[in-house]
Amino acid sequence: MIQALSPIGGQPSLSEIAYQQIRSAIVSGQLQSGQRLVYRSVAEELGISPTPVRDAIQRLVSDGALQADERGVAYVPIVTPADYIEIINLRLNLEGLAADAAAARVDGREHTAEALAQTHERLAQCKSEGRIDEALFENERFHSLFVKAAGMPVLEELIRSLWLRSGPTVRLLYSGNSNGHNGHPHEQLIQAIQNGDRLKARAAVEEDLKTAARHILLQLDPEAQIPGNWV
Repeated sequence: MIQALSPIGGQPSLSEIAYQQIRSAIVSGQLQSGQRLVYRSVAEELGISPTPVRDAIQRLVSDGALQADERGVAYVPIVTPADYIEIINLRLNLEGLAADAAAARVDGREHTAEALAQTHERLAQCKSEGRIDEALFENERFHSLFVKAAGMPVLEELIRSLWLRSGPTVRLLYSGNSNGHNGHPHEQLIQAIQNGDRLKARAAVEEDLKTAARHILLQLDPEAQIPGNWV
């Protein structure tokens, strides 16, 4: 019979590091829809051998973050309007729940609100200076902070999976005739968490996601019908 398992020490494997870097590039929109990921090219960019890159990419295919063609070449999925609508509806429910839970917690609310305020300030500055990559990073950090503050690790993992699937679309937030993220829902969320107002926290997150989703959906398809259940 197998004895109790013991923790394995040491640094993360090269495969894990490659996985995290590629995953982060997908979530932040740095890898575009349809972009192919060739093992050797990615390995050269990361400065490692192709084997851990292959393992990382195959893991991302299993996660649904990448797809593979008939030759086994991985690529970033093309998110259709229908895919995007489904993802946003799920995010509205799950991130709304996370905001509700974060506001309901008695301990740590002030710390969470302060961290959110600092992140929002950096986001606003990056956006005003046209530093899009950094703005997207700070926006992801903002959402990650209140999701983690909910203290619900299973919920957090589900939300992160949705971020991964919507990653190829996030850069569209700053394209077209949009001023991007106006920040007001973020400020409402910060205030709601400070006050422990669960309903307002959920409403702020929903407004934030709906505003961004409306613009992104129309970038995916100018003729798209905005769903009545999230506008």
